[in-house]
Amino acid sequence: MARESGRAAVREGAEGAGVPGGAGGPVRSPRLAARTLALFRGEWRGLCGYSFGVALFAALAGCALVAGAFAVNRYNFALTWQRAQAEIAYEDRPLGYFSEQWYSIILRSLPFMGMLIPLAGLVLALLHTGCAVAVREAAAGGRRLGPGGLWRRSRPYLWLGVRVQALTSACAAGPALLALGLWMFLENGGLGDLDIESLSRATSTPYRLLGYGVPLVLFATALSVWFRLAPATAVAVNGAATARAAVRRSWSLTGGARRWRVVRVCLPLTVLVVAAFWALLYAGKPLAHPVGLAVLWFTDDNPYATGAVMKIVPATVSLLLLTALVVPPVGAALALLRTEERPGGGRGV
Repeated sequence: MARESGRAAVREGAEGAGVPGGAGGPVRSPRLAARTLALFRGEWRGLCGYSFGVALFAALAGCALVAGAFAVNRYNFALTWQRAQAEIAYEDRPLGYFSEQWYSIILRSLPFMGMLIPLAGLVLALLHTGCAVAVREAAAGGRRLGPGGLWRRSRPYLWLGVRVQALTSACAAGPALLALGLWMFLENGGLGDLDIESLSRATSTPYRLLGYGVPLVLFATALSVWFRLAPATAVAVNGAATARAAVRRSWSLTGGARRWRVVRVCLPLTVLVVAAFWALLYAGKPLAHPVGLAVLWFTDDNPYATGAVMKIVPATVSLLLLTALVVPPVGAALALLRTEERPGGGRGV
């Protein structure tokens, strides 16, 4: 405990050094991009090795879930292909999935697909916690950490990081889901027995402004909440006792005039992640062909099971490469943002 307190004091002194205007001002120099690059120049081995390990874990866990979903639906895929072969034998056009097969596949897959959400939260928590620990140790002036050392230093904070990630996602998901539900309600012209005028070019301009404007405002609100809570994991690693305390502290650190600084940092990072995802998505499309050939061999030339697998291959490759290559510098920038927005008056977080 005394060792941790001493290291925390060293960290606070290192982070508070060079504060313009005395102890009460936020750290502004050098620029955040330069600090992130400097961190990676010194800690690239530990951060890259750690992120590749997390990506490998995500790949194994995700493949296990997808394999489980296909295993429980193997009968439905086989039955659909058997019916299609019978229709081809009678020189009829194959109708594809029948409604009962389609709904059965969806219902059987839901438990496995639902488990991908907590898996994604766990992966994000692992990455953000590792980046926050790397930033903290670099600020303390300790020796450079390898992947194993970074994992050992991060392990005591993982459960707290998972809770912070869950709380952050829940806070941002409320407005986002409300925006999506409202847009779908207006786009589809109601729900069930409740019929309203659906959004189209034929509707009046005020109605279209309302129908598209309100969901956009709600989505922007969700994005703003996500930005302001982005440093919460770094706050948790640097002294917050609970997930709620970390989230509250992150919210207060990014409030007032500093919220525009957070937007100026987080918005380009979000654009970078989205652009990288789409670029990697297109780059991963050629891998769908060899994977499809392997599935054809495994399923006795079943095109329905093969097509389902080939559809998810590019997105899977993109997400794994994103985890290994793009998220670590983004997480490091967010952890450095916490040191920038923290008042230099000797506070622990």
